[in-house]
Amino acid sequence: MEKTLFQKIIDREIPATIEYEDDHVIAIRDIAPSAPVHLLIIPKPVIASIDALRDPDAELVGRVFIVARDLARKFGISQNGYRIVTNCNEDGGQTVFHLHFHLLGGEPLGRMNSSAGSHVPVANAAAAPASQPRVQPRMLRDIALFMLVSIGLAVGFNAMNPKAIAWIKPQFERQTATQTDIDKYLQTAPPVPQREIIQQAPTAATPAENTVAASPTAVPSQAPASKADASQPLPTAVKTAEPAFSPEPGIIREITYDMFVRLLEGTKQYLIDARGADKFAQGHISGAVNFYGGEVQSRIPDLLSSVPRDRVVLIYCDGGECELSHHVADVLKQFGYGPIFIYTGGWAEWTSKRK
Repeated sequence: MEKTLFQKIIDREIPATIEYEDDHVIAIRDIAPSAPVHLLIIPKPVIASIDALRDPDAELVGRVFIVARDLARKFGISQNGYRIVTNCNEDGGQTVFHLHFHLLGGEPLGRMNSSAGSHVPVANAAAAPASQPRVQPRMLRDIALFMLVSIGLAVGFNAMNPKAIAWIKPQFERQTATQTDIDKYLQTAPPVPQREIIQQAPTAATPAENTVAASPTAVPSQAPASKADASQPLPTAVKTAEPAFSPEPGIIREITYDMFVRLLEGTKQYLIDARGADKFAQGHISGAVNFYGGEVQSRIPDLLSSVPRDRVVLIYCDGGECELSHHVADVLKQFGYGPIFIYTGGWAEWTSKRK
């Protein structure tokens, strides 16, 4: 059975920021935090979800909560309060099927239900200060209710939409690649010794000294070649070196069309199309693999099991600000991939250039 994402972290096959570990439990930082403090507390034995727990697991789950308590104290959120939650199966929002608990805190997290009734008990309503009106004007109440319903519907539909719009536009690292950044990953031919320039060995009909002189690329010799030299086998072609690869974890750079083409043709690379599946099906660059940037967080296990670490990673989307490409690149960066190059012209420029 293939290892889960968390097993790979436990076995140090995937990097993570570890905040606590013992023989039974490990705690790491979430790479996409939902609060100032967001840790994942993971039992080391593989249990798919809460629904898969057995009675003997009670001590292990109890250990999780003790670790959560200690981490809350360590991060200074125990006094103001925090939340411990776990998702169970797909409808519950679970994406990694290895039981884990989220520890969140560091800011007011709000109530978990949507009904916000009055904080003043009905029995004490009459005791409210006389200066405080009990009922707002009807028009203001209707407007406020309409606004709340509208906002609630917008939030709900956006949360359920797999292509949800972020409430705050993310700020991505934008560093343009130089030609030097590109050249070191391209194929290069090794230096050729002068004696390797000769394309064929001399024969009886063509003396060695005449062969050298007749060759357009021959190098003049200070002395005639001896018979022993002439009998040595000479190479007839120069082999091209394998593309160089040197990992640069966390490096993300943006590239132009010309740089993109050179990397495609001259490197060992892994090409990712960050557009939606519908656009990918309509057309894509040959050899590309589709990982939609808008939902890449839910596909982290697939992404990490697919993308090799010994290749240059190339990513493109439609073009422009390349937010979808940057979403994918940022996840790969968190797990130590690099170098990562984002083709900013994207599919739009590619199709116009290849006509």
